[in-house]
Amino acid sequence: MGEINDIRISATSEDLERWQWLFEEMEKRGLITVYETSKNYPNRGDSKLSRKYFKIKLNAEKNPDK
Repeated sequence: MGEINDIRISATSEDLERWQWLFEEMEKRGLITVYETSKNYPNRGDSKLSRKYFKIKLNAEKNPDK
């Protein structure tokens, strides 16, 4: 099984909420474990994007048949 990964996603606020939902759904299925989720942080300057940080561990193992 995997180590804990630090993931940063830069996207619109709406898309960041979709990413969080996706990670939550993956966790319900046992594919990942979410250890931490940050709040949204605005990007610098006049960017319309924000960023969000996740600490995630992959639980899924590679399928050798694929």
